[in-house]
Amino acid sequence: MNILIIEKIILTAALIIFSFQDIRKKEIYTYSVFIFYTAIAVIMIYKGFSGISIDYISMLLGILSGFILLPLSKINILGEGDAFVFIGCGAILGIKENLLLFFISVFILSIYALFLSMYCMIKRRKIKGIRVAMLPFITLANCILWFCV
Repeated sequence: MNILIIEKIILTAALIIFSFQDIRKKEIYTYSVFIFYTAIAVIMIYKGFSGISIDYISMLLGILSGFILLPLSKINILGEGDAFVFIGCGAILGIKENLLLFFISVFILSIYALFLSMYCMIKRRKIKGIRVAMLPFITLANCILWFCV
């Protein structure tokens, strides 16, 4: 089986697992992130030993783009788990696709937030304090990247 397909399957499976954790608890478990990072490291080591070319600069910049999101978690713009997921996605996808993943997921999330705010206005409910799980939108954006780009 092609290693690129295995990478995408591992990434999608991890995102689905993280999405369920995020929906249920509004957090993702540390051990699952550790397993995700370990799987990424094993794939990169395999690619290195197999002679498959790895764009190290793009990979490192992808990881850095995830680390840039960590300060946003401190001011409650983005969850800390979301930033850790983008770090792992950056290792697999590289800088360009990781940024595209981020912007597509934020775009889909903003559409959801628009409908949620309209619903709250119609039902006369307060929108303040509503927390939205972002990982399902990251998963959806990943599927869009996988099938459409």
